[in-house]
Amino acid sequence: MTQRFERRLPNTSHGIHDFQTSASAGAMTLEELERYFFRAIVDDYQQSWDGLRRQIRTVLWEEAVRQTGVPQYLGAPDDLKLLLMKAANRKVRSHNYQVHDGSRLSFQGQWYVCPGLLNRLQGKDLELYYDRRDISVIYLFVEGTYVGEAYCPAFMGQRISEWEAAAQRRADREKARTAATASQEVRVRLQEEIEEAKKQRRRITKEREKARQFDRQREEIHPPHVLSALAAMQESPPEALRLPEATPDPDGEYPVHVLPIRPHEKETNL
Repeated sequence: MTQRFERRLPNTSHGIHDFQTSASAGAMTLEELERYFFRAIVDDYQQSWDGLRRQIRTVLWEEAVRQTGVPQYLGAPDDLKLLLMKAANRKVRSHNYQVHDGSRLSFQGQWYVCPGLLNRLQGKDLELYYDRRDISVIYLFVEGTYVGEAYCPAFMGQRISEWEAAAQRRADREKARTAATASQEVRVRLQEEIEEAKKQRRRITKEREKARQFDRQREEIHPPHVLSALAAMQESPPEALRLPEATPDPDGEYPVHVLPIRPHEKETNL
């Protein structure tokens, strides 16, 4: 049945041993794969000859249905979906999941929430069931009993398959790595500018201290009459930068205004 299905797919990669050529030749969506799978069963396998029973498989199926009937599932349709999901798309049982922070659950790099339910399940081991075609919702089981479902707010109600979510995580990691590299370069430039500013400040401080020391030693370098001549040649500071001389207030009596204060007794009587 596997070869019957694989070799009848459009753009089949049968006989191609290069993985890149095979992937480009056999690319299709999941919906197309399911449609071709159903057609391989109904239109090909069921219409073929069964050499053991010596009859076409469709005729054998119809005779068996007339004799025993088609078995019907007596449970709820939603329970049937969960059972089918459990058989094909259940997470490995060895991985036990627990509620984090009392309100959210981590699964495949995403946070899932369910107000009111996850708070009651805190501290218990959970089994998660999900459909690989849509992981925006996961179904929670405790000791084999269905207790509810959790939703991923990051997907905002959209259908996201397991493969799309994995591709989205890879793209997000690449973007985060690029942003981290850019921010690291900015931090390096800031550190270089800070170090350059520190060096410049230290150089200016040393130059000012050296000039101050030379000014103090000027009296030892030149005689007094030369210092007087140099002082007369110096430019006087502008008037705008000079503060007026401080003059004290004249002595005298200044009136003092006493603010009226209401007595405590009158305030309590009011």
